[in-house]
Amino acid sequence: MEKLQINRANRLMLMLFAEWKNHDNEGRPLKIEWNIMHMFTSSQLAKLYALKKGLDPEICAMTAVLHDIAVVEGKFRENHDGLAVEYVKGAIKRYNDVGRYNREPITEKEQEVILSAVTVHGYKDDVSDNPYAEMIKDVDSLDAYLHGIRTENSRHTRVSAFFEELGI
Repeated sequence: MEKLQINRANRLMLMLFAEWKNHDNEGRPLKIEWNIMHMFTSSQLAKLYALKKGLDPEICAMTAVLHDIAVVEGKFRENHDGLAVEYVKGAIKRYNDVGRYNREPITEKEQEVILSAVTVHGYKDDVSDNPYAEMIKDVDSLDAYLHGIRTENSRHTRVSAFFEELGI
């Protein structure tokens, strides 16, 4: 089995964890602890999803790490996906400027792939031809289900379809 190349995704996640771990919960739609847990677990699920679907595991993991950044840094719940652009770009800039240590930077092309997925992940009813957007919609739904959150409508459809594909 070949070693997964996910060093940048892990470093990005650790950078954000260091920034977020001391945030308070005042004015937040969800507790910071939930957001951190969701970031870690979504990242792991995204890697598995990528392996199953033939996508880039690191791009999937970075997308999962960043998909709810507007909830954490902007304290938005409604339309947090559509409001994520400045937060995603800011985190990637921080990573590239000071957070990456010896790792390769996140490229403009990779940033565009991540943004194209993060900014639409709330539209679970919509099915697109963007495999990374579909990945984060599925992973976000699956992670909610695995955390015991009621999974209805399009989230339920996505989780059921992925379980069927896995033979579960």
